[in-house]
Amino acid sequence: MDAITALQTRTASPRLVEPAPSANELDTILKAGLRAPDHGMLRPWRFLIVAGDARAKLGQLFAVQMEPQTEEQTKKLLNAPLRAPLIIIAVAEIQDHPKVPAVEQICATAAAVQNMSVAIHALGYSSIWRTGAPAFHTGVKEALGFNARDEIVAFLYIGTPTLADRPVPENAVADYVKEWG
Repeated sequence: MDAITALQTRTASPRLVEPAPSANELDTILKAGLRAPDHGMLRPWRFLIVAGDARAKLGQLFAVQMEPQTEEQTKKLLNAPLRAPLIIIAVAEIQDHPKVPAVEQICATAAAVQNMSVAIHALGYSSIWRTGAPAFHTGVKEALGFNARDEIVAFLYIGTPTLADRPVPENAVADYVKEWG
């Protein structure tokens, strides 16, 4: 699939199953992420790969750190990582820099996630980008090996979609663009 087609046809898939990308395909996906724009070439992004039994371990981490108040909340946290056979956790590891504020480092990491999402689609798989309360919880970040000031930008769930491609509404460019000046 060519780049323009991939960019214009990518959609999110809420239900994902095996197969997930192979190790070689995952390498291709990650390389696409590493080509994201990055002011100052700080390379703030870090990626954790979660697959197999590690997904249940991640659910346990969520349940312990988030301290749910009900059985329903606990079940939701435990099952969240089981939504797909593969997860890439994208984290912006914030660096002090006189010209590159934290927001730009977060944006660079988000751009890397977008690149990976398009690469996933181009390879014939699908994904959905999620965050939710665990992404913003200091205990979760620290349990994953990051600092409180770092930002989890995405839990990128990856696999094979169970539903046919969802129709994507066409967006009229004119609805979002104005000429200035």
